[in-house]
Amino acid sequence: MINKILKHCRICSSTKLVNYLDLGKQPFSNSFLNYKDIKKEKKFPLVVVLCKNCGLSQLSIIPNTKFIFSKYDYLSSSTKALSNHYKKLVKKLIKKYNVMPTDTVLDIGCNDGVLLKHYPKNFCKVVGVEPSDASKHIKQKRIKLINKFFLYKTSNEYLHKYEKPKIITITNVLAQINNLNEFAKSLKNIIDKKSLIVIEFPYLLYMINRGLFDLIYHEHLSYFSLTPLKSLFEKFGIKIINFEKLDLGASGPAIRLFLAKKESIYQTSNIVMRQIKHEKKWGIEKIKKYKAFEKITKKKIDKIKKIIHIKYNQGFKLGCFTASSKGNTLLNCLNLEKKNNSIYFRK
Repeated sequence: MINKILKHCRICSSTKLVNYLDLGKQPFSNSFLNYKDIKKEKKFPLVVVLCKNCGLSQLSIIPNTKFIFSKYDYLSSSTKALSNHYKKLVKKLIKKYNVMPTDTVLDIGCNDGVLLKHYPKNFCKVVGVEPSDASKHIKQKRIKLINKFFLYKTSNEYLHKYEKPKIITITNVLAQINNLNEFAKSLKNIIDKKSLIVIEFPYLLYMINRGLFDLIYHEHLSYFSLTPLKSLFEKFGIKIINFEKLDLGASGPAIRLFLAKKESIYQTSNIVMRQIKHEKKWGIEKIKKYKAFEKITKKKIDKIKKIIHIKYNQGFKLGCFTASSKGNTLLNCLNLEKKNNSIYFRK
């Protein structure tokens, strides 16, 4: 298994990359091993860098995603709140954008069908793209599956079999994609003037402003704001037409982007440029905010470690009740002695 060093920005190809957070060497967050295999587990640097040219935050290494997703055990439907979140999204899209049962709908990174299953039963042109084994758990036979990564050749394969989609959903997936330019090019290949792209992801400004360092793990290669994404998609004739801020996404507070072809039927809302101006004023391409985030993160980790040591010395048994990936980032940052970490469980 080979991980590459990131030498240039995955959006703009700039080499102006500056480290701003080092969380040490950590294993892949979703690689749950048997006890006998723990000593064989490999750890890799978990370092975030800023592209000072376009404002994209990204990991300093490029993990082997094929290895990660070949052993991907996470099933999205196991989280009831997330399933309900996607149910509301589907209902909203159908109502607001007049999606008909005869329209084709596509979910890229569909996992076990957690979003697609919420389309009404009379929708028969329901397609999912999912490279991992999670797709084996799709229960509805009407969901047509492409069990591959969404590359340009996959987009051509899609076009050979299905119509151009009315709706494309991409939820909690964009952060896991290394070649973002090929991904955007592939999207352009399958859309027409009536197509709407809906992307959800953890919002960078929320992560930095709220000190959410546990959003960082190897499966998340990039951490997004509107500024670099506008630059990315415009290269391929795709525009951001609107966005919504969300209290709940797949990984906590998130943002939902609505995109369409440049020559589409959809008009761009004024709030898009207002938010991009806000990001510029905030300092999206400047290191100052990010260095403050580094200080906050280290203070949080030190504070939690002190609490754990105090409670342990008082005779408490300690455990964790947390989301798995975020919890693993936290646990590895704490670097606890074995005696302090007596129980670990999640729901």
